[in-house]
This record gives sequence, structure tokens and C-alpha cells, in this order.
Amino acid sequence: MAITIDWGNRIINVPRNDMTLIQSVPTEIRQLNINSFRLTLNDLEDDAEGMPFPDTHRHNTTVEVGGVILARVVEIINGYTVTFEDGQYAVNLVGANSNIGDVTNVNQVSVRSANSAGLQDLSTLLSAAYNGEVVVNLADGQAGTDVPVGTRSSPVNNFPDAVTIANRESINVLRILGNATMDANAQIAGKRIVADSAIATTITIEPAADVTGCAFEDVTVTGTLDGGNEFTRCNVQSINYVNGFIFQCALQGTITLGGAAQASILDCWSNVAGGGPGQFVAVDMGGSGNSLALRNYSGGLNISNYSGGGSVSLDFSSGRLLVEPTVTSGEIYVRGIADVTDNSTGTAAVFDQTVNQSLDDFASTQTVLGNAIDYVRKLLANRAKVASDDSSTTIYDDDKTTPLLVHTHPSSRERVPP
Repeated sequence: MAITIDWGNRIINVPRNDMTLIQSVPTEIRQLNINSFRLTLNDLEDDAEGMPFPDTHRHNTTVEVGGVILARVVEIINGYTVTFEDGQYAVNLVGANSNIGDVTNVNQVSVRSANSAGLQDLSTLLSAAYNGEVVVNLADGQAGTDVPVGTRSSPVNNFPDAVTIANRESINVLRILGNATMDANAQIAGKRIVADSAIATTITIEPAADVTGCAFEDVTVTGTLDGGNEFTRCNVQSINYVNGFIFQCALQGTITLGGAAQASILDCWSNVAGGGPGQFVAVDMGGSGNSLALRNYSGGLNISNYSGGGSVSLDFSSGRLLVEPTVTSGEIYVRGIADVTDNSTGTAAVFDQTVNQSLDDFASTQTVLGNAIDYVRKLLANRAKVASDDSSTTIYDDDKTTPLLVHTHPSSRERVPP
């Protein structure tokens, strides 16, 4: 329902649910913002039905006097009256001085006017109540854009109204209370999306939502992005079209890159318990042309669907890496502390520069060197026997019976004289 005008009888009808609910118990109290009310009347007056009839009101705007913004004045004129939908509730008239209380048709509704010669503009006074953010609660909020809707005490219940409030108040932060699904109504490009905690709030982003350039903080998030996104202290579940920055987040599910991505994952960890390949965080490189820089990551990681065209470097603080056969081209550099399983195919090259690999190489070198030293020791210290014809010398292993080395002496003609 919306405000209507019975033009013939000059009655302005105001539905109960068209006003902002500010208290429900013990007494229901609703609020009518007089400035929004007169703007609605303007819209009705210039409709085809209303144009033949006299104006409904006269308006004098806000006035600044000595640094104080005095409230606007709205006067209902030309014999019009106001009827509030009948019921046992009260209506606070706010935002302007008016004569609405004088032209209200009496029923069970209690109409409270706050007229004063020094009345200050309510919207200006209450804008500070937003504290730099518009609060959204899709389950328990209310529709509307009038103050105080969108404050912590009166959250707004839809994204279009939230964006309208944010733009009006020059606010760039939307605080989400409870779980939320962002659909086609969520056209919130460039906003910061925050929550009280990632445990309390899960945001599901549908493909039709516009979250281009949005930054998410302290939320659990899943769904399809639009590029240029940032995540800080989030629980990042399966997300698509990743092209941005992920910082200090718990990761689980599949992260799919897209849009010629330059994706950076810094100081993050796997939120998946277990150590098998099916329990790794999965990064789908999105085919070709995408780049990934992973820094100081811990836990299992699975890399798939890559055919080059970008750059991939992965630095682990500890963990395991599985490179899938769907990695068919390009180069992947792996550093830090990790066990690497390379199942790539085609011309793909995985450069294992981890500490584990270096230790393996070192251990192999140590083994060879140790064997050589042991061999020399035996040559110098073990039992040796010269053949009776002085043609050879045999050096035996530690068991004194197994020949270790048989050295044939040169002929007498080849011997160097003493």
C-alpha cells in the first residue's frame, strides 16, 4: 500500500505500513517523515489524475540561522484533510513543522506533532546516528529510507533502500546483521561490506548481484563475484570469478579465477580438516590468462585447469600441493615448506624450489659423500693380501673375506724403479 488522495473529497490517506515502525511494544509507534510525505504529495499532484485539482500543500524549506538548521514548514492547504489508517497505534510527525495535526480526521490513531519555532531539522540531527555505516538486516529490518531506518537500532531490510540511504548520507559501508543473499536487487558496487563476525553472518552472492569493487570484512562469503574484490578476515568458501586480493582469510571449497585475474592470496590458511587430496582447498585457474600470487599459505592446496598465459608462484609456510593433470601448460613456481605432487601434463613445468626438495637433494649428496668416505676408510684400514706372484693385491671388506678391490700390479717393465 502507498499514500493515496481521494481528489473529489480532498482526503489524503496514509496507510499504516507506509510509515516507519520505531516501536512495537508495549505500544506501537510509527513515524511519518513530513519531508518524505510532501515529496509523495508532489508526485501525486503531477500525475494525470491529480493535475486538475488544487495543490495539497505549501512548503517552506530549511533555513540556516547562526549555524543552526531550522526545520522546514509544510502546510496542508485548500481544504485537504489527512486520514491515517485506523488502528490502535501512535504516529510521530517528524522532520518539519506542519499543520497536519490540525487537519487530521479523528479515529483511534494518536497523532503526535512536535511543532516549535526553533525546531531543528531532524534529518540533519539524526544523520550522526548512522555512525558511518548503513545497517542491513534482511530478516528483521524494515523498508524505507527515512531516518532512523538503516541505523543500528532500526536496520533496513533490503539493499536498494540501503544504497539510497548510503548515497544520501555519503556513507560507503554496509554492515550486514544475520545471513544475507545478494541477488539482482543488490547493486552495491564499490561498497565495503562488513559484519560483526564471520561466524554470525554468511553472504551468498548470486550472479545477478553487482559487487564490482566491493571489499568484504569479517564475513563468511560464497557465490559469484564481479572483479576487483577484496576479502579481509573472512571465511572464504566456494567463490567464482576471483580477481582481487584475499588477506588473512580461512579458505575452503573451490576458488575459481576469472576476468584476466591478478589474484593475490596473502597470509591465508586451509579451513578444511584432513590431509587427502579431496580435502584440499581447490584453486581453479580458470583456463588461461590468469595469474596467482600465493604468499605465506598453510594447509593443502590443489591447482587445476591452467594452460598458461599468466604467472603462478606459490609460497608455503607449511602444507601440501597437488598439481592436477588439467594443468597442461605454463610454469608454476613453488617455494617454502611443502610436499609437492606434480601430476601436470603437456608442456606444463612445475619448479619445486621448496625446502623439502632442497633437503632431499642435500640428503642425496650426503649419502654419496658418506659412502665414498666409508669406501676410502676400508681401502686404507682393511685386510689386504698380495698374490704370491706379486701380480695383484686384494683388499677385503669388513668381513675380511669379501673382496672389495683387486688391484693388478703393472708388469716389471712398467714399474717405476725406486
